[in-house]
Order: sequence, then C-alpha cells, then structure tokens
Amino acid sequence: MKIIKTRQIKTLMTLLIMIYTIFSINVFAQKTLPEFSVYGGGGFSFFAYHPNLRNASSGGFSADAGAGFTFFLHQQWGIHVGTGFGLYNVNVKVKSLQTITPGQEDCDANLYDLHTTLNNYSEIHKSMFLNVPLMVQFQTKQYHSKDWKKNNKPGFYAMGGIKTLFLLKNSYSSKIISLSNAAYYPEFDNWIATLPALGLGTFDGKSSEETSKFGTLVMFALEAGTKWQIGDDLFLYTGAFFDCGLNDPIKGNRKPYSNYTDIESLSGFSIVMFADRINLMTVGIKLRLAFLLSRRCRDCPY
Repeated sequence: MKIIKTRQIKTLMTLLIMIYTIFSINVFAQKTLPEFSVYGGGGFSFFAYHPNLRNASSGGFSADAGAGFTFFLHQQWGIHVGTGFGLYNVNVKVKSLQTITPGQEDCDANLYDLHTTLNNYSEIHKSMFLNVPLMVQFQTKQYHSKDWKKNNKPGFYAMGGIKTLFLLKNSYSSKIISLSNAAYYPEFDNWIATLPALGLGTFDGKSSEETSKFGTLVMFALEAGTKWQIGDDLFLYTGAFFDCGLNDPIKGNRKPYSNYTDIESLSGFSIVMFADRINLMTVGIKLRLAFLLSRRCRDCPY
C-alpha cells in the first residue's frame, strides 16, 4: 500500500511540474490570451471486455464538475489543464460463468469431470474521484470583438489527451444467485446433475462487499464540439466526449471464478476475473464556460 501511495504522489508531482512548465512558457510567449473555465458534464458509462463476452452487459452513469486553464501556444493550439470532482456508478451482469474441473474421483474411485456454473453473476461499482486532465486543444479561428452580437459565428474545437482519476472512495460489490454442479463420467458417457452428497445440484449463491481506500484510473480522453462567444470576454463550449480507461484499478482484487466450484469455496467469495482485460468507457456531453483572463485590445482575432 505504501508503494502504491508513493507512486500516486510521484504521478501527481509530475503533473504539477508539467503544468508549471507550461504556464511559465505561456507567460513569456503569450500571444493568445489564456482562458479560465468552469465545466460540468456527464454521460453513460460501461465496461468493455477482452475477450468479448456475449452473455455480459454493463451500464451506468458518470458525472464530474470542476475548473481549468487553457494556455494557448498559438491562436489555434493550446494546452488545457484542470481539476475537478466526479463520481461513477456502473452495474455489471453476466448470465453465467462456466468452468470444468477434470479428473475428479467419486467414492467408488470412478473418474468424472466436474462442470460448474455460476448463475447470474453481478457487480456494482461506485467511485468518487479527483479528476486531473492534461489535454491538447485545437480550435478554428474566430474573430472576437466588442460587436460579437453582430458577428457571432461559432467555432469548432477538439481536445485530446489523458485524464487521471484519483479514486478517493471506491466501493464494489459482487453476487451470484446460485451455483450449479454436474458430473460427467467419460467412461460411461453419463451425467449426474443431482446428488447433494457429492456436491452435485443447484445451491444458493453468495455476495460480498468491499472498499478500496485509494486507486488510480488513467483514461484516454477525446472531446469535440462548438465554441460560442456569449460576451465580450465570455465563451461557451458545448461538446461531446469519449473517455477510455487504460487500466482496471481493482484488477489485483479479482479472483479466478474457477476458484468457486463448491459450497465450501463460496465462503471466501469475492469479485471475480471473468475477462483478461476490463476497461471503463464513458460517452457523454460537456459544457464549459470560459473567461479570458485579460484583454489587451477590444478588436483582436483571438
């Protein structure tokens, strides 16, 4: 845990150094005025699995709000940094998870293959996070003037970069409705699906709830939309975004579902690993209100 926290601190310090460097360069080479902005957004969140599971589905929501600065290195290019708070809540459902344990032996020394099915597995993920974006912004040229009401033509903007989500509170739960066991005897080409003394049949499931105190989720982020001038020094960004998680913050807590093949093993039931890679995805809308930090002239093309 100490190693993980040290890594998070180093990551945050690196981001702060980059922000300071960008700001310093911007101060000495400023040609286009910087913007201070406040934003809010939200959308639909889900998990993508690799390999893909046909009987798996997920869905939920995410939302965040915060503030940021855009330092322009050129009239059309800038660096956007910021910070904000947000949350996401995503449910996962998997109809069944199946595993085969070969070479089992019954009381008569007959060999059989144990076929186990975890029925109606589900997960619920709830997180509160600190969001730190670092993105490159492109925008088309707009002629900003004091007569903006007469010449109010919107511009296009696009952003791309990385968002680091520091998970301040991360809770998750998992549950299976039932566990089913059946034995296949290859020697006799025969199945036995109901024999409780041998652990065969359908049994009640199990649930668990866990909390991770701290974690980091890094997301690749894209955003694009329209930039409107709504005042002398005031602009409104209206856009759509897509965020793709690059890691699973609780991967280390997941256990193979092949660990659960009988009632006794369910006593240690926890969130399971049912895919090689699990990535959080979010699509939604974003509104950003931006203010020019100062104005040197009232009729300038920025």
